[in-house]
Amino acid sequence: MWERLQQRLQLRLEQMRKHPELIVIYSLAFVGYILTIKEADKQLGALGILTVVGATAVLPFVVARLSGLRSVELPEESDGWIESPGLLRSSMEDERPYLVRIPPSTAVAYDVIRKAQDVFQSDAIDPEEDMKAFFSDPYSLICLQDSDDHIFGFTDYYVFEKNHFKLFLQGDYGFDDLLANGLLAHPKARKAKVVYLATILNLSYLLDSMRSERRRQNGILVWATVSAILEYQEFPPEGIDLYGIGWDKGGAAILKMFGLEPVGRVMRGLAEGKWIYTRRGIHRQDLEVIRARYQKRYERWCELEIRRCADVAPGVVSAG
Repeated sequence: MWERLQQRLQLRLEQMRKHPELIVIYSLAFVGYILTIKEADKQLGALGILTVVGATAVLPFVVARLSGLRSVELPEESDGWIESPGLLRSSMEDERPYLVRIPPSTAVAYDVIRKAQDVFQSDAIDPEEDMKAFFSDPYSLICLQDSDDHIFGFTDYYVFEKNHFKLFLQGDYGFDDLLANGLLAHPKARKAKVVYLATILNLSYLLDSMRSERRRQNGILVWATVSAILEYQEFPPEGIDLYGIGWDKGGAAILKMFGLEPVGRVMRGLAEGKWIYTRRGIHRQDLEVIRARYQKRYERWCELEIRRCADVAPGVVSAG
């Protein structure tokens, strides 16, 4: 709980650095709150204080609920639903506040790793190894940003040689062994039969007041990741196997958005005991269905730019 509070404070401080006017707003809100409590105590005593504190506790849920009602978003189950012309128009539709560029620049990759370190604060993040993996296959990092390069979240995936991944599933390999022996780099990575969703991180999970926006960001990350796999991976006749580990409830929910289901538990390493999610034998048309579903809902919110492998020189990723 203390780590989660630290993460919330760090995110708030980062917001204040980018928007100094928030300091004034928060200060005024705090002063107003103290004055309200004093006045309530003066008029009603302890009952007044309890009323103010109770209203404060309930208000975020009311605001989140109203924000969700105002959110301009397609329903979760939209099959057969016909959009009326102009019904979902929004001022944000033309501006598209989110941006995903694949592959990202080296500078963005460094920033992603730094933010992952801030969140996880554990041995799970090795910056040197993560940058080495990025340079070996920059096409597998998907970062959600805005036009000011503020990072909202990211996903990355590794591609493995199938026999080595089987040893990991059997418990004969730890994940470090798998990375050392079974990880494929570009261009061999493009022919891999196993795609492992390594990290799915949405920084908005720290802000309970952004539930509707968090869902939108999750949907964009799924859309962009599936689009990257469709663009860069080859699909053998038997299809590819897609895997992920559900570290927590939120991560497991996103894995289900990819169509994955739990099949067993990790036997060794930091993730020991966590559920392994998978969907085997995926063909191109299976992922195209998922891409179309989320693209329909979220392309109005995000500019997605995916460069072909032929457009990126081997081993070179722009630093800009």
